[in-house]
Amino acid sequence: MQISESQIVNGVSSRDRKSFAKLLSICEDNPVMANKIISRLQRKEAHVVGITGSPGVGKSSIINALLSKLSRRVGVIAIDPSSPFSGGALLGDRIRMQSHATDQNVFIRSFSSRGALGGLSPSIFEVCDAFETFDMDMILIETVGVGQSDTEIANIADTVVLLLSPDGGDEIQMMKAGIMEIADIFVVNKSDNPASIGLKTKLEGIIKFGGKNIPVILVNSITGDGVDNLIKELDSRFERIRVDGTFASKRKKRVFFHAQSFLRRKIDTIMQSIESDETDIEKIEKELIKKLCS
Repeated sequence: MQISESQIVNGVSSRDRKSFAKLLSICEDNPVMANKIISRLQRKEAHVVGITGSPGVGKSSIINALLSKLSRRVGVIAIDPSSPFSGGALLGDRIRMQSHATDQNVFIRSFSSRGALGGLSPSIFEVCDAFETFDMDMILIETVGVGQSDTEIANIADTVVLLLSPDGGDEIQMMKAGIMEIADIFVVNKSDNPASIGLKTKLEGIIKFGGKNIPVILVNSITGDGVDNLIKELDSRFERIRVDGTFASKRKKRVFFHAQSFLRRKIDTIMQSIESDETDIEKIEKELIKKLCS
C-alpha cells in the first residue's frame, strides 16, 4: 500500500515506528523526497556520536554495551559493507545488537555503504537528519571498519569515538596521522587483556607529547566494564560543546557537507546518463552544467 508524504509526517510526529522506517527507506532511495519530508518535521538536536575503528575492534559490541546502560531514546545507524550481489547491507552489525531490537526507546537500522568511501553510507546525512525528527536524545553511528584516511565521520558527528584494541595492530596505527587526529575520545577495548593497559599508557603519552587533552577510557565491551565512564565522558563533552560554541560550529559545517554530498550524488546520477562513448571533455562539462541547471 502506497503511503503519502503527509501520512509519513503524521506518523513520524506521533513516534510511529513503521512510518519512521518508511522515511529511512526514502532517505536511501530518494534523497530529494527525504529532504522535503524532513523539512516538514520538527527536529531535536540529538548528540550524534560516531563510533569508528579498525575491523574487528569491537564497534558493534561497544554500542550493544552502551544500549544496555543508556536510559534515554537512542538511534543506531549501523553502516555495513555492501553485498557484492544485491548491493544491500550484510547486517552483521545489527545481529550483534539484536537483544535491543525490540526496545521502545531504541531504533536500530543497518545501511549499506554502497561502495562509498569514508566508512559511511551515501545517504548518511539524510538518515541522521531523519533520526533527529524521531525525538532521539543520542544517535550512534557505527562506521564500516575503516582505514587511516577514512575521516568522513568527522563531517557529521558531534563527537568521534575511536575504538582501539591491543591485538589488532593499533600500536602502529597510533603513530600515524589521519583518523587519529579526528578523535574526541579514545577508547581502548578488551580491558581484560593486560596489553590494553600498556596500549592506554602509550596512547596517553602520545597525546601528552602532542600537547592535547583527549580522554582515554579503558573498557570491556563484553562485560560492560568501563562503559559507565564512557557514557559520563560523552555526556560531559556534549554539555561542554553546547556551551563553548563547538556544537553550533559543527552543525553549520554539517549543513555544508550535506549540501556537498547531495550535489555529488546528483552529479554522479547525471554523469551516468551522459553517453559513455563521449570523449570530448568540454561537451561532457557543458552537458553536465545544462542538466544541473535544468
